[in-house]
Amino acid sequence: MRFLLAALPLLLLVACHHGADEPVAPDYPDWYALRAPDDRAIQAAIGDIDGTLIITTGANIYRTTDRGKTWQPGSYKDNLGIVGFAQGGDSLLALTAGLNNTGDSTAIAFATNGSSVSFDRGATWQPNHNHLAFDILVPLNRLKNPAGTEYSITVRQTPVSPGSSTAYLETTGIKDQTGRRLTLPHDHQIKSLYFDKQSRLYVSASAALCGTRENFAFCGEHNGVLYVSKKPQP
Repeated sequence: MRFLLAALPLLLLVACHHGADEPVAPDYPDWYALRAPDDRAIQAAIGDIDGTLIITTGANIYRTTDRGKTWQPGSYKDNLGIVGFAQGGDSLLALTAGLNNTGDSTAIAFATNGSSVSFDRGATWQPNHNHLAFDILVPLNRLKNPAGTEYSITVRQTPVSPGSSTAYLETTGIKDQTGRRLTLPHDHQIKSLYFDKQSRLYVSASAALCGTRENFAFCGEHNGVLYVSKKPQP
């Protein structure tokens, strides 16, 4: 698999559905909503909500075995920010670099550079001195579920001013290759997508947004949100 993370334009603003200003609830008709234990966006997730689920907020790694009711911090101490994960057998890699993260929704963004590795499902971490799958590429914004259906984050670019080379990037939702769109209960900066073996979709995102572009604002606390679809995605 391959991942894409490149330098984003100066101003990044992402949205995903109607901007409700009520707090993010733990449960919705179509989604489970898990809140990050610190005040950062959730960058990526891996694992299984019914077993061990692992997330990163960039600087930290957390794991839960009770659907996000409690989070245990991993021992990750590297100063490199994490943008994704890759699993290979008993080895879990923390990926700390990105490719093609330009905001171009037609390109695939990847996470790469497996600089740290865990052999106990994210509890303890150590430098990847043996360079196990070091150059792996894991897709972030566009990937296929186990059935082979491709899903992607949709992005809208709006110039900051007429003729400006700097643009607001707004994630407007998620769609599959047939054009079917998935909506989230709130607006968010969507960071990445992930499917578990049951084809349930995991959406890593910022805290809920109550304003975008020049009026960018979080609805309250800044803790990111992980949405998990209750049903497998076809």
